[in-house]
Amino acid sequence: MLTKTQLVEQYLKNEISSGNIAPDSKIPSRSQLCKRFNCSRTIVERAIAILTQEGYLSGKQGSGTYVINKIPELPKITNIKILCDFDVEQTSHLVLPPMNFEDLNITVDFLSLNNIQMDFKKICTPGSAVVSLRPRVDHLPYLERLKKRNIPVLLLNRDYEGFDYILTDPHSSIREGISWLLIESGRDIGFVSRRPSLKRPYLAERILAFYESAVELGAHLNSDWCISKNFRNYTNDIAEVGQKLFGSQKHPCGLFVLDMDLVLPLIAYGQSYGLVPGKDYKLLTFDKIRELEKLKNIAMMKQPELLYEKEIRHWLNSLHTGLPFKSALKTELLVY
Repeated sequence: MLTKTQLVEQYLKNEISSGNIAPDSKIPSRSQLCKRFNCSRTIVERAIAILTQEGYLSGKQGSGTYVINKIPELPKITNIKILCDFDVEQTSHLVLPPMNFEDLNITVDFLSLNNIQMDFKKICTPGSAVVSLRPRVDHLPYLERLKKRNIPVLLLNRDYEGFDYILTDPHSSIREGISWLLIESGRDIGFVSRRPSLKRPYLAERILAFYESAVELGAHLNSDWCISKNFRNYTNDIAEVGQKLFGSQKHPCGLFVLDMDLVLPLIAYGQSYGLVPGKDYKLLTFDKIRELEKLKNIAMMKQPELLYEKEIRHWLNSLHTGLPFKSALKTELLVY
């Protein structure tokens, strides 16, 4: 959670970068900021001092504090550090495609998000930029500290306020997938997802995108077939969900499973009732699952990892502008 000083600082940064407070314009008064954030003048002064030190603001004696008519200069980026929440040595190639920025004279290193505090000084070197893959909420204070050290930070597949990001666009992606599902299966469809949590905050927007798309496209949603659970007791919860979907004479003609780790167990449960995906019901998954590639009449929404390098290059080119970078990429719908 951000401190009040950080909230004031982030608010002013956002107002400056969005153009709401133009260069050479005066920022809101100290009393206005105190009232807005219900905080002391000391907190406001501290936030303004930080932004002044970073090159965003300048005080004019007897007049107030103004936005400087220039973007704080960044050193030339020579190294990108990709922060990951997995075993870097063993699995980085499975999660991200190879990235090569040699033509820009930029090297790439992988570091573990779990060791970010220990590696903090190593990261804070001139010419470094950070790309954080799926950071958790508890990683945000460290990423905020990097930004304060003038280290550019980009999030991959997470959207936290105040950070640049590249992520999968859930609305256009899921709408395309649901359109396919309704055409192939008819309007009676089911939906299974984990519930959003601090570990999976992205699920909230994806679940909302499903219901919006389903309603807009005319799906018939049966409450027994639209299931969102924590799946803390994994085996029992899979059995309960499988029973609701496949255990009666009437079952959904189409099924959208949002979490890839739920797909194969639910397919197995359906098969125990003699129901085969692609034959007895159409199946849509949010991720590509290799074990399903031989099936017919199913669709998988492939994440746009191959576009990450291209979008990171766009982000690097945008750094000199000081403007927020927001990139939402649509999945590729693979129909088998």
